[in-house]
Amino acid sequence: MKPNAIALYVLLSLVVSWGAQIPAIMIFGIESSFTAAVFFCVMWSPSVLALIFIARIPKVRAQVLWRLGQVRYLPLGVVVQTAIGFGVVGLLVATGLASSGWFSFELTGVDVSGEAWILGIGFQGWLLFLVNILVTSIVFSIINLVAATGEEFAWRGFLQGQLTRQYGVLTGIMVLALIWWAWHLPGLLFGYNFPDYPYFGAFVLFPLQMIGASLFLGWLTIRSGSFWPAALAHGAVNSIQQGLIDNLILYIPQLYVDLLRTGLILTVGIICWLLLRSSPTQIKLTDPYLK
Repeated sequence: MKPNAIALYVLLSLVVSWGAQIPAIMIFGIESSFTAAVFFCVMWSPSVLALIFIARIPKVRAQVLWRLGQVRYLPLGVVVQTAIGFGVVGLLVATGLASSGWFSFELTGVDVSGEAWILGIGFQGWLLFLVNILVTSIVFSIINLVAATGEEFAWRGFLQGQLTRQYGVLTGIMVLALIWWAWHLPGLLFGYNFPDYPYFGAFVLFPLQMIGASLFLGWLTIRSGSFWPAALAHGAVNSIQQGLIDNLILYIPQLYVDLLRTGLILTVGIICWLLLRSSPTQIKLTDPYLK
């Protein structure tokens, strides 16, 4: 697409997002079921707009990364996002700054509680525990595709390629991170993600998380040639990663947990940034927008 078409798409995405979120939050409250339903619909609004642009600009259809691509990348996003969640849990539990509401770790295995685990609860050896976590992560990531696909088809499958074609890979991904942050901003300012410090969360923590996440999901999309691995990874964030962190029993302020999580997300993003910088030839071969 031409730059003016990209700008129009971004503007409409933000207008729809802000125009739906702000009235719902102000009238019904951030925690109401109606607002939650609005948020779900808003998650699909970028893809609805993308489909309209695809229909009106036929040459864009061949550029959308809707196929499965290289299927070996499908579980990678789930594994990485689950590892970030366990990174937060492991570091805080190991240092005595928190305990897990789901797990009691021992040398020979883990005592698992809760109702979410596909392979059951109770004491499990390390191998069974790891398989249980993997299976559960994949299942809940697939379930959460119902919501995550609404964002990732648009951001990674449709818009990322248009931005990287115009501005280059790294700059394009950074521009997408900025758009993604702005799209979330109303909910952030009303305390949806960071209720104890909404402004610090909205203008410091979440932008850093969006940079790290956009680099990882962007790399994943380029290497796989598909938006589906990013959608699964997004589903893993909303399900297994968030669940692991929410079920911590904290002995420290929530701010330190969010700082740690942000640091781990940024670390993954920096690794992907280095991979993107070190393999420009592979990027050209795997990203159809740059051929």
